[in-house]
Parts: sequence; C-alpha cells; structure tokens
Amino acid sequence: HLAILWERAGMTIASSANFLRGTASGYATGLADGRADAIDKLDGFREAMGEKPAERLIEYCVLGMTTAEIARKDGAKERDMAPVLHQHLRDCARHFRFMGKSS
Repeated sequence: HLAILWERAGMTIASSANFLRGTASGYATGLADGRADAIDKLDGFREAMGEKPAERLIEYCVLGMTTAEIARKDGAKERDMAPVLHQHLRDCARHFRFMGKSS
C-alpha cells in the first residue's frame, strides 16, 4: 500500500518539474485527483512513523531493498533488523488503518 501511494503521489519521479509545465508543452496543468489523494494519505506518514522508521519502510516497501541490505546500511546484523522491520511494518499498517486505529 505504501509503495502504491508513493508512486501515485509522484514521489518516484526524479523531478516534479513535469507537473509544473504548461499545456503548451503537452503536459496538463494542476494536480491530478489521484495524485492529490495519495499526497493527502501520505501526509503525516514520516512524522507518525519517525524519520528513521519511515526511511526504512521506504527502502523496504518502495525501493525493494532487502532486510540484509538495510541492515548493512545501518551497520546492523540482518537477524537484528528483521524484527525491527516487522515492527515498522505493523506500525505502518496501523497508521494506514489496516489494523485498527492509528496510535
């Protein structure tokens, strides 16, 4: 769900300049409803999760990094990172209301 929202919000696009071009260039002006909705749903995600957990969730869910890769990047062992990512995923699911109310 996080990866889908991230893509719909246009976060995976290298530059948001494409969305700022006028109609003369062949690009529509304004924000598409789907993109605006995704941005609204992502609003507060990083704050609710915390900077480091949000970074790890983006690496895992959006960028497709493995637990081992994230552990190496953070200077940890994979076996230590797995339960950390598991808790981050649970917190993310709770944030997006897949597991009841957000904390």
